Amino acid sequence: MVLLPAGCARVSDPAPGRVVLVSIDTLRADRVGCYGAAGAHTPHLDAIAAAGVRFAAAISPAPLTLPAHASLMTALDPPDHGVRHNSIHRLDIALPTLAEGMRAAGYATAAFVGAVVLDERFGLGRGFDVYDDEMGDRISGVVGYAERRADRVVDAALAWVREAPARFFLWVHFYDPHMTYEPPPGFASAFANRPYAGEIAFADFELGRLVAGVTERWGAEGLLVVATSDHGESLDEHGEPSHSYTIYDATQRVPLLMRGPGLPVGRVIEAPVRLIDVAPTLLGLVGARPLAGATGRDLRPLIDGSERVERIAYVETLATQLDYRWSPLLGLRTARFKYIRAPRPELYDLEADPGETRNRAADEPDRVASLDRALEERLARTRPAVPVGDLSPTDRERLQSLGYVVPTPPADELALGKVGGPDPKDEIGLLRVMGEAESLLARGKALEALAKLEGVPTGGMLVAALRAAAAVTAGRYETAEASARSVLAQEPGRGDLWTILGRALEGRGKLPEARRAFDEAARIAAGNSAARAGVAAEAVDAGPPRDARGP
Repeated sequence: MVLLPAGCARVSDPAPGRVVLVSIDTLRADRVGCYGAAGAHTPHLDAIAAAGVRFAAAISPAPLTLPAHASLMTALDPPDHGVRHNSIHRLDIALPTLAEGMRAAGYATAAFVGAVVLDERFGLGRGFDVYDDEMGDRISGVVGYAERRADRVVDAALAWVREAPARFFLWVHFYDPHMTYEPPPGFASAFANRPYAGEIAFADFELGRLVAGVTERWGAEGLLVVATSDHGESLDEHGEPSHSYTIYDATQRVPLLMRGPGLPVGRVIEAPVRLIDVAPTLLGLVGARPLAGATGRDLRPLIDGSERVERIAYVETLATQLDYRWSPLLGLRTARFKYIRAPRPELYDLEADPGETRNRAADEPDRVASLDRALEERLARTRPAVPVGDLSPTDRERLQSLGYVVPTPPADELALGKVGGPDPKDEIGLLRVMGEAESLLARGKALEALAKLEGVPTGGMLVAALRAAAAVTAGRYETAEASARSVLAQEPGRGDLWTILGRALEGRGKLPEARRAFDEAARIAAGNSAARAGVAAEAVDAGPPRDARGP
């Protein structure tokens, strides 16, 4: 196939009729077969690479599901779109999205997501004719986000495909490889000692089933398939068991694979690209107008070899600041170097040290200064974050009626993301303590879990959430109530914490307040069985019959 420069039409290669974008949560690039993973079972991802384009160094801007997906959908980095953490912020309604661009180009649009962290209330639903965020009862971890398995996501997506028009854009999100690793039967036994690999294999299988279903309905011609991830997984590198609190390549280098009309076969692009480049590329391939103000750029000039300018990737995590009150981490990633602005700056030569184990910041102060200036220029256009709590006056009144005061944004908006305070690399050992406490709680040892958390600093939402779960299970209801309320003051959309609050209030004999808390949990996640059970139990105690299902 002859590739013409980006923007040139091809008579023999019409625009795709169907565009399928699959994001597999927490999928580390080097755990996929086509990226060199020995023992990986990812035949469907590998097949996309063999029949299309594989980007060897695709970089996500954040190790967090909602901010990274906001970047995927807007072609903007987190400072530009303002979504800096899960469930706290929402996408500004003024920003155009990939789905809006696709719909404007005449495509039907639908999304099917696998975790409540991508719930429509966070702003990613704009532009989708259908946005399916129905979860169920499954929770990721002892406390965490409601999710649904990839097979249920694909079932819902294929039901839509069977009735869809011939031209559509479909986004499907799988949450499965996210911790905790619990592959379904068959995959669990096949990967008995490698549950993360088992989750990846299951997600790959469901990717294959999705593509097969679309192909069965419409045929292979005119189908563009893109597979990527929001971030990877540290797997204990740099002292981090999972992700969110470092920005090394273990979490920031993700797979990115494309195959279909307008793309060559078997091409590998070694130059770094960004997750923010995906939306401009898809819009370019279908002939749609680009997103206004996008930072990301169409990848086709890089694919056809006409581009020679290096794409520098922005990376950040503010989870360190918002979850634990440590310093945020901000950085830039070039083809050769990774620079991290931290209380003690970090610089890594990725060619000589791909594992980012030898900090060269003290040895190359001029390079650090140059990259830091470039980072500062990059941050100059930071957009204020939009708190989820500010969704509407109605939501504010409803939450205030539950005893919750919606926090106002800080007067100094720059305080969000301003480097300073404890350096995460000095505090990272706390993550191990948190993991041990959660493991104890999962095994029914609530008092031991609570004791494990006794010496942990009270600051930070994750500590408070886990302490609330342990305390309510141990019958320490006053502690559970205080801890749950401290989380809900920052994350009012946490149905799991409203349920814990309801149980704590019930344990303290505050039945009317417990009823309101369970109602709020059921409103947020109508499929949450714990919330429904709490509402039903409270209704029995309160007397008059009522609808326990929530609105």
